[in-house]
Amino acid sequence: MSLIPVARPPMRGPARSRMAGLSLIELMIAMVLGLIVLGAAFAVFMSNQRTFGANEGVNRIQESARVAFELMSRDIRAAGGSACSNMSVVETTDGDSVAFANTPVFADAEGLTVVSGDDAAYRVVNSSATSVQFDPVQVPDATEIFEANNLLLLCNARKTFLVRAASVSSNGLTFPALPGGYDPTNDEFAPPAAVVIARFRNVRWYVDENGRGGSSLWVRRQGGAPEEVAEGITALEFEVLEAGDTAYAAPGGGTDWNNVIAVRMNMTLEGAEIDGQELTRTASNVISLRSRTL
Repeated sequence: MSLIPVARPPMRGPARSRMAGLSLIELMIAMVLGLIVLGAAFAVFMSNQRTFGANEGVNRIQESARVAFELMSRDIRAAGGSACSNMSVVETTDGDSVAFANTPVFADAEGLTVVSGDDAAYRVVNSSATSVQFDPVQVPDATEIFEANNLLLLCNARKTFLVRAASVSSNGLTFPALPGGYDPTNDEFAPPAAVVIARFRNVRWYVDENGRGGSSLWVRRQGGAPEEVAEGITALEFEVLEAGDTAYAAPGGGTDWNNVIAVRMNMTLEGAEIDGQELTRTASNVISLRSRTL
């Protein structure tokens, strides 16, 4: 007995519909929706980039201002100061001595100049009119601290001198003779234990071009080569407060610099452009002069 194959009927209805692809209209709608989502994501990305750039620019400006104010404040705060009494009279008459005595802080349209004794002062145990010897406990080897030609501030409770080191040994140094052959440790009106010596500081702060298409804050110490401190600073102005006054004023010909007790710095800073717009900030800081307020 033979079997006769029976032909299956063709597939109809829902089974064939499930095998069909997307229509052209459905594909275009999907593409449009995808482009909308992609565009929104790109807009968010660009907004985040602009925000990041703006924050970075502000952070750089704040960092530059912080560094500038901190370093300038150290010098201004010490203006006219020394390890000796404020009543110690400056006896030498050269330009640096006159500045230390009368204009320890001086501001003009170009910048600010500050003179003072260094914060680190060293006790003198013996002296003559041309030399000093150090406390060996405090100064085991003076050649590690001082060098020949250093400008130094030597003082006791009565008198102050600016001297330039001629030679330096392990326990002392020499310099040109003091006026009148004065010996700092042999003064009946000043205790010998109060005689100290320190480096003399002469610092000039100013704003100038940096050679990169912008401007920066610069410092020049002891008349040496300029050093760049912070970039992006376009302007620096100073105001001073004299003892007895209640308001800060721009320095001028009538300013009594020996009567100045505080300095206010006004700084303008610029950062990288954001969307073609300049990023500019201003900052101010007030510093009291230690030698005037303590």
